[in-house]
Amino acid sequence: MKLLNLFNWVESLISFFTLGFGGGGGGGSPQPTTQTSVSTNLPEYAKPYYEELLKQGGKQVYATDASGNVTGVKPYVPYTGERVAGFTPEQLKVQSEVAGMATPGEFGAASRGLGTGTSMGFGTAGLGLSQAFGYSPTAISGGTFDPSAAAYYASPYQTGVTDIAVREARRQGDIERSRGAMGAINRGTFGGARQALMQSEQDRNLAQNITDIRTKGAQAGYENAQKMFEADQARRMRAAELGQQGQQFAAGLGKELGVAGLQTGLEGASKTGALAATQQTADLERLKAQAASAGEKQALQQEIDNLKYQQFQEERNYQKAQLDYLSQILRGNAAALGTTQVQYAPAPSLASQLGGVGLAGLGLYNILGKK
Repeated sequence: MKLLNLFNWVESLISFFTLGFGGGGGGGSPQPTTQTSVSTNLPEYAKPYYEELLKQGGKQVYATDASGNVTGVKPYVPYTGERVAGFTPEQLKVQSEVAGMATPGEFGAASRGLGTGTSMGFGTAGLGLSQAFGYSPTAISGGTFDPSAAAYYASPYQTGVTDIAVREARRQGDIERSRGAMGAINRGTFGGARQALMQSEQDRNLAQNITDIRTKGAQAGYENAQKMFEADQARRMRAAELGQQGQQFAAGLGKELGVAGLQTGLEGASKTGALAATQQTADLERLKAQAASAGEKQALQQEIDNLKYQQFQEERNYQKAQLDYLSQILRGNAAALGTTQVQYAPAPSLASQLGGVGLAGLGLYNILGKK
């Protein structure tokens, strides 16, 4: 042990002369000395892992040339794959169909049909009710059979028929007169008073017979005219009754048609209002569907915009993030590395050097002396 200490002392002495006197050069002013002390807490078994960590971290952060020299921080490498899924063909088809939706044409046809039916219903109601309200029943009565009516209904052949009967009566009177004259001749009273009386009676009877024929003919014509008048009046009254019944029927039908038309018109108006509400609901549902489809497109575009902005931020901060990554590794192991201290001191003077030699000699003396 003492021999080892002696070797150390000799080595110190050689260093003294080498540093103090310039090591073979000419004399000069003394130079300052630098003392560096390093202390570490890193165990020997962990040193290879720590060095590998620093090496791999540097590879991740720094770019190097072919010689291995650091040329800067590695550039940002963007991801080239798909990060936002686009719409599928089925979704695009649905969106196209939704965007092309319009008010169904059936609404227009239904509206026109309801409008026509409503107008016809109200029109029929007006006509029917006007006809019903305009009906006023009238009393039905027959006419009077007076001479003018008798003359109107008398047969134009009645006089001819009567004349035929009168002519026949005259012929019969002539026959009776000739028969009476022949009898008077046979009796020898021709031209006498008896014949004259008999002839006078025959003429009176003939005149009476003709009067009766004319009277009966007139009576028969009158009665026949009366029958015809009554039959005609009966037909007229029946026709009037039928006409009145027809008017009553028409009034009743007009009433029914008016009420039915009014109901149809009101129902059509109600259905028109319901159709308008249904159409409005359908329009709103269509607009909601179109708004939802547009919202899907906007959401996808917003997702793309957000991703672009995120990539912009990542690219802009990439090098800082890499440096921060390496800095975190270094800071995380700072305690294990310990501390390094560097001290600068002026070169010792000749007197101090000599004093040091003396102290060294004294130490050597003590060592040798004790030995």
